[in-house]
Amino acid sequence: MNRQSLLIFSLLLLFSSSLFSFFEDNDEETAKALQVPKQERHVKVSIVSPKIASMPMSHTVTGITEPHQKITINTLSEGILHVKSFNGQLIQKDDVVATVSNARQKNTITMLKSNIKLLQKQVSAQKSKLQSAKEMVNLGILSKNQLLDQQNLLEERSIALNQAKIALNKLELQNSSSTVKAPVAGYVDSLLPDGSYVSYGQTLCRIIDAHVQIRLFVSPLFAKELHIGQNVKIKEQGVVADAKIIAILPQSSDNLLNVIALPSHTLPVGLRIEAQIETAQTKGWIIPKEAIVLVQNRPAIFLIKKSKATLHFVTVQKDMIDKVLVTDHLKAKDQIALKNAYMLHDGATVEVVK
Repeated sequence: MNRQSLLIFSLLLLFSSSLFSFFEDNDEETAKALQVPKQERHVKVSIVSPKIASMPMSHTVTGITEPHQKITINTLSEGILHVKSFNGQLIQKDDVVATVSNARQKNTITMLKSNIKLLQKQVSAQKSKLQSAKEMVNLGILSKNQLLDQQNLLEERSIALNQAKIALNKLELQNSSSTVKAPVAGYVDSLLPDGSYVSYGQTLCRIIDAHVQIRLFVSPLFAKELHIGQNVKIKEQGVVADAKIIAILPQSSDNLLNVIALPSHTLPVGLRIEAQIETAQTKGWIIPKEAIVLVQNRPAIFLIKKSKATLHFVTVQKDMIDKVLVTDHLKAKDQIALKNAYMLHDGATVEVVK
């Protein structure tokens, strides 16, 4: 064996001695720890007390904004159309959308008014003739058939007068409706071209309501918990706003019911949003999430009393990142293991530290 080999052999011998000494010392500490009875071993823990709270429970759904309503405007007169707005224009309620002119209709109105005056004079004169005929019949000058002829003439004049009045009222109503106003604020859509001839009852345009509604898509089971007037929290580009349910429709989209809500402020049409619908207020206890441990795949906590840990299963109703809401039987004075809770078991001895 040369000198170099002897040096390597000495180093290996020294290393193996140290390693053997290390394991020997570790076995001694382990043996000492095992000599302490299990029931006398303890874990150092910190404690916390639960805080009672009442929190809203909510369900998150998706939705889309759409016009609240689309109103079709029909003409109530006939004639040449003169538009006063344009497609896509935002108009306010009672703004003039268009007017309808009809020269022939105005001439007819003038003729009817003159004819009515003439018929009124004829009816008045015929009433006088009928009264004279009655007196002459009493005197024996006229026969009853002649009196009947005078009555028939009066009825004919009266019928003609009434018909003329009806025709005049119809034309005047159409003429007064020649100015078309917007029933609501909104955007003009599908407006007929200027100069078009329109007839009575023809579709002139549509007004797309400037106010929007939100169509929410809700599962049928969850929809049973909803009601008209219920509040909704909507999230739109990081901004939270309020809305209120106004309708729960029987129609469905992809097996989801349509729920209509009105937002508290104007939103653009076609916007996809998230909404949280509050269904109830849940009372419970708030505790740090760190205190929750899993035992048999169930959430639980350890209650500390007289330096002993007692396993207590809980029901987590709401997860709030660093704390949770549980709805189990707890008391405000209960002491819950916080630090090192994962090291405990039912009946473990603990040392409470601050």
